Amino acid sequence: MDRALRWVAARGLTVAGVCYLLITLLICFDIVARRLLGFSTEATTELTGYLMAVGMSWGLAGTLHERGHVRIDVLVQRTPLAARAWLHLAALLALLVATGFFVYGAVSLALDSLALGATDLSTLRTPLALPQGVWAAGFALLLLAVVGLVAQTLARIARGRPDEVDRALAARSDAEEAAETLEATGQAAAGREPRAP
Repeated sequence: MDRALRWVAARGLTVAGVCYLLITLLICFDIVARRLLGFSTEATTELTGYLMAVGMSWGLAGTLHERGHVRIDVLVQRTPLAARAWLHLAALLALLVATGFFVYGAVSLALDSLALGATDLSTLRTPLALPQGVWAAGFALLLLAVVGLVAQTLARIARGRPDEVDRALAARSDAEEAAETLEATGQAAAGREPRAP
């Protein structure tokens, strides 16, 4: 189950990357079209807004698995390992509650838009339930990732393995970031695909 969730979360990072690439291309096209061709698509703002929201929500679960979210853990790092495992669990439970609210709000919004047949006020008249539904699905993926991590953390604590909890959930250190960058650089130089985390 964990492997499947991590695979989907990694694909979510790909979706996020494609969304941001499309945002760049749309903005560049609109600038060139206005400057050189004398017209504007009049849809760039709308489309880039949708892509930004979808990219953000679909990137959350993969970023969580890669321990890429910003954490202020100055006090956590100074606590004993056993206590640190419980603090990691408390942080995950807080994230679980917050993500539950995100999912509820996003799904409710998409369902309301669907029921009302709401469309954007732009020239495209996009049915709002479509981008809102895709956006909500990204939050749902994050919720599944958090539930999976909570279950793993509880199992590791029950087995008396706080070191595994800390390795899985602690913020990435500078040394880890540098090692990953060097490894990716070396693989790129050798013409290989970077290894999945």
